[in-house]
Amino acid sequence: MFKNYMTIVRRNLASQPVYTILNLTCLTAGIAAVLYILLYLNFELKYDRFHTKADRIFRVETTSIKTHEKVMDVEWRSTPANLGPFIMQDYSGIENYVRIFQFWQNESVKFHFASKSLEEEDVFAVDATVFQTFSFNLISGDPLTALDGPNKIVLSKGLAHRIFGDEDPVGKILTSSLVHTIPDTDRNYALTVTGVYRDNPKNTLLTAKAMISSETDPHLEAYYFNSFNVYTFLLLDHLTNPGTIASWLPEIYKKYLNAEREPVLISASHELVPLTKIHLNETGGPLYIYIFSVVSLLLLLIAGISYVNLVIARAKGRGVEIGIRKVMGSHRWQIAIQFLSESLLFTFASLVIAIGMVIVSIDFLNKMLGLQLEIWHLTQSPIPFGIIAIMLLLGILGGGYPAFFMSSFEPVGVMKGFLVKSTPVRTSLVTIQLIVVIFVVTCTGLIYGQLQYLRNKNLGFNKELVIMLTLPEQSEIKDWQVMKNALAQSPLVSSSGTSSFIPGAGNMRIGPVSAENSVEQEQRFAYIGRIDYDFLATMGIEIVSGRNFSPDFPGDASQAVIVNETFVNNFNMKDPLAKKIRFGGKGNPNFFQVVGIVKDFHQNSLYDSIQSQMFLFRPSNNLSVKISKNLQAAMDHIKRSWEQVFPNSAFTYKFLDDQLQSVYEADQVRGKVFFSLSLLTIVISFLGLFGLASYLATQRVREIGIRKILGAGLLDVILLMTRDFLLMVVIAAIPGFTIAWFTFSQWLEKFAFRIQIDYFLFGIVLLFTLLLTFVTTGLHAIRSARLNPADALRRN
Repeated sequence: MFKNYMTIVRRNLASQPVYTILNLTCLTAGIAAVLYILLYLNFELKYDRFHTKADRIFRVETTSIKTHEKVMDVEWRSTPANLGPFIMQDYSGIENYVRIFQFWQNESVKFHFASKSLEEEDVFAVDATVFQTFSFNLISGDPLTALDGPNKIVLSKGLAHRIFGDEDPVGKILTSSLVHTIPDTDRNYALTVTGVYRDNPKNTLLTAKAMISSETDPHLEAYYFNSFNVYTFLLLDHLTNPGTIASWLPEIYKKYLNAEREPVLISASHELVPLTKIHLNETGGPLYIYIFSVVSLLLLLIAGISYVNLVIARAKGRGVEIGIRKVMGSHRWQIAIQFLSESLLFTFASLVIAIGMVIVSIDFLNKMLGLQLEIWHLTQSPIPFGIIAIMLLLGILGGGYPAFFMSSFEPVGVMKGFLVKSTPVRTSLVTIQLIVVIFVVTCTGLIYGQLQYLRNKNLGFNKELVIMLTLPEQSEIKDWQVMKNALAQSPLVSSSGTSSFIPGAGNMRIGPVSAENSVEQEQRFAYIGRIDYDFLATMGIEIVSGRNFSPDFPGDASQAVIVNETFVNNFNMKDPLAKKIRFGGKGNPNFFQVVGIVKDFHQNSLYDSIQSQMFLFRPSNNLSVKISKNLQAAMDHIKRSWEQVFPNSAFTYKFLDDQLQSVYEADQVRGKVFFSLSLLTIVISFLGLFGLASYLATQRVREIGIRKILGAGLLDVILLMTRDFLLMVVIAAIPGFTIAWFTFSQWLEKFAFRIQIDYFLFGIVLLFTLLLTFVTTGLHAIRSARLNPADALRRN
């Protein structure tokens, strides 16, 4: 009997090639989209889960610090460098600790071997216990000793190949110049390669391409509680409660902090954040996980609905078949099995094609989205269960309604061409589809608007045609002035200035400060940056009151400070240019005079509000160069100037606007994913609507013929055939827009700066959906209206 079912299925599919192709297209597109989403969710949810001990690794974060004057809430992911050793020493249940940090100011590290030089950004100093805590897969080297001791380095396989080619790197010496964060420290390092580890996957926080032993830092043992400069990870045993450990940590400050060495800080509070949750917490991931999970379910839903609608569209053509089978003695359940078998076969075929589509397009998607989705992840739990669920869900639920609907036809009725219309069910299915379409398209438009806002918002400084240069190795800060003088020889360069931070990148140092004679003299946190005379002018940062640093005022180097408007407001400073500020609180007698106030600009990302900022006159490692015109000629001039001043250093640069966009990379990727899904949603939904419109047009051929005989024109027929669908769009718009508004409002909450919801977009989406619905259904109406009434009346 099963063989007989399959024969009938094959013949039916071959006899209706157009509907067969439409069916396969709907199901395949829906299943492929869901497979992509499953791979993406698997990528996001398995961040850092490749570490075998991931469920017992926690990052210690700082939630507040307590000074002699007040308790200040903070959101620091870092801790003092000496906290980890004290935790290991004082508390049981801690198997290991690992500190990860950078003790150098260099934005990237240059390695030299023989005649080859190479630059890498993802380089960190780590403790020797890193290989006992994390699952860095060492290809060569001893995990116990590879980073035990100073001047040792382990390389990722990719970096080792770039430096050494096919040679064995272990035992070779890499030289580098690292500008230490503490002045007057030797910057020359000779690092022995002691190991090579396999490249980590992209879904990890630990993106290190090279790891230098923490003991290479000559000041490691000198760091104290007042410097929150390292990421501290703890490996707990199976029985230890992370909440209990966190509650004990303030006791370390009471026990070990020396008030004479650190007169400001009293203690700090910390929390232990699971390694596997850090990525989602920092990128707003949980909301995205919910959104994409819902979208995947919606895609399955509309794929199933489209399939149902297309099967119904074929019902009249198979009415005689059903009638004959029932007359010949077939039971209702046998007919139902026939259609369920067809549905499952369709679903299986679509699943196979969809998997093939994913295999073919996976590399393109990875390149477009910057991800590392692997096709073999489809075999990882729980994805195979999801695939089976997809097939059963679409096969049984998608084919279940047609099976029981069509098996219920009475033989006499179907032989005469009369079928049960089931209008409420059909209307409900189409309305659900339209709700999904309106929801997805609206959300896509709103998300695109916010991402464009992030891209184009005025940050309060010039970001266009600004390139960033970093002071080369073995060079002194004074060399920047020579470089600036060389750049100034061409009108193609407007100006250049140095800073300790990259504008807009959120990498300014933060510390407690207080203001003399302000309304509130207690300490508050402020971002602290070092700039030279020309930086503000180069970046177009406006001085709203007072003056800039100037060589006409020699005391600026040690006594002057510039603050932003938010600093003045947060410290409630009356007549700020007459005030002085200091680091720390009342115990510090050294003040800086406020000489200028700059207009607020965004130093952090637009996820965060503008914070208090203060600027000291200190030439620094980063040089910002503003190009006035003719980009290519200006770049040639900058390169020539560089080669004159730094003849032994390769000319490397970055455009500021490119660096700033990387802050929103995760949102840009998700925006592209959502846009792609919205296109698929539209295609799948309207293919189903096309099929259903075809079915209805077939059902109403006689009616249309009679109306034409009675004088109905083409427009009358089109309106008759489309008005019910257009009414469904209007009805679907209410829940569709409501759900979209709520979802988008929740997503916007993570941005401190965001757009207002554009309700004009709602109207555009409604008109777009109405137009697309009208065109999709109107095509069948036009075809039916052009039939000769006599031919129409003869049709069954």
